[in-house]
Amino acid sequence: MALRGWLARGFWRLDAVLGGDAEPVRSQIFAARHPVKMGVRVGAAMGALFAVLSALSPEGWGWDAVGILCAVIVFFGVFMTGMGFWERRRQRHYGFYKESGRTELGG
Repeated sequence: MALRGWLARGFWRLDAVLGGDAEPVRSQIFAARHPVKMGVRVGAAMGALFAVLSALSPEGWGWDAVGILCAVIVFFGVFMTGMGFWERRRQRHYGFYKESGRTELGG
């Protein structure tokens, strides 16, 4: 367990040296507050871009293009959702992320 703590402290030191301790901008704040919403939006945007590029290709649409389109949407959605949760963790570590004070029932 000592190695894990040593690696974690080293990571956060390196992150601070590279500018990770700077105050977050609006997009980073949004990503930390709404990671799933960000993942859905980025997945939809990348899917739309892929759909346009596929429609412009000489081969046109086929079931293989639809399958790849679905994979692109899922990949970017899941990846960016994970990045949003990581951004929340980073902001919480540096003291920028404030809990909203809501209860689990939304009150």
